[in-house]
Amino acid sequence: MVLATRFDNLGDWTVEQQFVLQMGSSYLLAHGIGTPLSKDATTSVNISKKGRYTLWVRTKNWTAFWSDGKTPGIFKVLLDGTPDSAEFGTGCQGATRVERAAWYWQKGGEYELEEGSHQIALHDLTGLDGRCDAILLTRSGETPGNSLEEYKALRAELLPEPVEDKGTFDFVIVGAGMSGLCAAIAAARFGSKVALVQDRYILGGNNSSEVRVGLGGQINMPPYPSLGYILNEIGPDRIGNARGAHHYQDWKKWDVIAAEPNITLFAGYTVDKVEKDGGAIKAVEAVEATKQNRIRINGRLFSDCTGDAHLAVLAGARTMMGREARSEFGESLAPEKADDYTMGVSIEWYCEDWNTPCSFPDSLDWGLRLDEETVEPVHRANWYWEVGMNDDQIADAEKIRDYGMYVAYSTFSYCKNRLAKKEDWECTHLTWVSHVSGKRESRRIVGDYILREQDLTRPIPHEDGTCTTTWRIDQHYPDPRNAGKYPGEEWMSIGKLVPIDPYAIPYRCFYSADIPNMFMAGRDISVTHIALGSVRVMRTCAMMGEVVGMAASICAKEGILPRDIYTSRFDALVELMKKGAGRTDVPYTQFYHQVDRTGHQAEDR
Repeated sequence: MVLATRFDNLGDWTVEQQFVLQMGSSYLLAHGIGTPLSKDATTSVNISKKGRYTLWVRTKNWTAFWSDGKTPGIFKVLLDGTPDSAEFGTGCQGATRVERAAWYWQKGGEYELEEGSHQIALHDLTGLDGRCDAILLTRSGETPGNSLEEYKALRAELLPEPVEDKGTFDFVIVGAGMSGLCAAIAAARFGSKVALVQDRYILGGNNSSEVRVGLGGQINMPPYPSLGYILNEIGPDRIGNARGAHHYQDWKKWDVIAAEPNITLFAGYTVDKVEKDGGAIKAVEAVEATKQNRIRINGRLFSDCTGDAHLAVLAGARTMMGREARSEFGESLAPEKADDYTMGVSIEWYCEDWNTPCSFPDSLDWGLRLDEETVEPVHRANWYWEVGMNDDQIADAEKIRDYGMYVAYSTFSYCKNRLAKKEDWECTHLTWVSHVSGKRESRRIVGDYILREQDLTRPIPHEDGTCTTTWRIDQHYPDPRNAGKYPGEEWMSIGKLVPIDPYAIPYRCFYSADIPNMFMAGRDISVTHIALGSVRVMRTCAMMGEVVGMAASICAKEGILPRDIYTSRFDALVELMKKGAGRTDVPYTQFYHQVDRTGHQAEDR
């Protein structure tokens, strides 16, 4: 077996590592935005014994959830320069759409192979997100199993991986979005030795050039106006969603992290195992995205800044997902009955008008069914292009991301090929489509206090207040007009905003009630679904991280645990929050901008 991400030359294929915990691996993605990739991915394999071999490719049909037509995500495999007769990515032949869209081993041809080196190449046919995880050459005639358990067992048998120990740290942070970055910087500046583990090679999460969501919320607010200066150091000086890559100024995040001698960054690593000692986390194991080597990181304190609470779940902490019933916390905005609904994912994209005509594949056979009434003929996505609100944000993560791309491609294709005024789109080029999900909500970790709606709207102050949330309670729901046309597969949302006064979030929301040495910061803190509508925006999450980093530094110095800060050392945290951990000698650029103050749907050019 050879893993696609380990090919000698990846060509123009993209390493995709978002779904390691769901489908078992990172993989290669042909993300050409409608133009076939120019450069093949290539590698050599060694055949130890002459014989007849069968070619197998682990792949999937990514449009099968929504279409019975031929998928556009197809590619060829070349063995020693000869294309196999199969088109790969056409889908598992199952009875249901879920089965047809699953990852599976697609059978290719049979080959007489001599002992020695042979060449394999992946040749994309469409540029529309074909995907390859692994290549297998078998002699036994057996069909490899398609289940995740069978796949993991096969990998363990054929590709056993040693684990490299990376040492011991005071504080191990999993996730380098804005909350994780600020937690790492704050802890490091107050003397802690920090390991920062990020599952991508770009920092910043939703505010990175991979996702391209603008910053929301206000920093430097009472009662601790020094909180937020770290965010000012690393945040872009521009606002808005779905802009050019430079708009998000990734280099700011990298430069600040690189300048901190107490931070060791492990970029491209997904944490997939936790080792515990009693009830506490002792170490984490992580797998790298491209070479897929494994490492182990030991720590005394940990923080889940993953957004999806992956570390918490691996450690056995209690989490919540979906909407709580109105009676559970007495929230007037909550539904009468609990359900699994969450706010959805935005897949950002944009197109540009150039001077040159261009074409784009017609998605009629495989794409979203649109017409003049339902199409949105705009040049960029915005917050209300939102998918997955009725799906499982964890188990269905790849499906949700794929539907966001499906909608983007289908919309642009309709405008180019079928719109009544398609001549207006003759020179419009689809410039960028994100393949990384911009998430709003999934799991939330149970802490010693669960923040509720009435905390924010009455408001109810707490003695352990820390950073301040300023964003209104901003809940998203399927747009009734869109949902009526696409029931269960809606792709547009509306926002309902409830005003709040600025509110200091209790410290008890920032550590697990179950795992004694685990903090959390970001959208997975201890809040209800309703309260999440306020605290989830990135400037607020960044300040959470700053507070958690300060608290971790106190724990590391004094040999105490996160809960002990609340019970006996909150005064020490107050002193640090008064100081802040950010620099004040750099230009201040983070002026408050509540993106789309009214919830109005606009292209926001």
